[in-house]
Amino acid sequence: MIGIEGRGGDRIAGRVTGITAVTAVHSTNGKWDMIVELSTDTLADLDEVIRRIRNLDGVMISETNLILSTRRASGSPTRPVRGF
Repeated sequence: MIGIEGRGGDRIAGRVTGITAVTAVHSTNGKWDMIVELSTDTLADLDEVIRRIRNLDGVMISETNLILSTRRASGSPTRPVRGF
């Protein structure tokens, strides 16, 4: 999760999507401006990607969480949220 300074969201999203390990970039509301999903082969590679993202101009704060497992209720398909 990334907190962005000022109006740098589009620029940072563009830079982050250019990183090979990035699998998805999500805009969000609340405390965090952006959620970036990463996939690497090693923890050393993960550390390097996180360092690169944290060093981008305009990234004020970040927090890293690892997904340990994913569970989904049987027969409950995941659907994107549509307009209200």
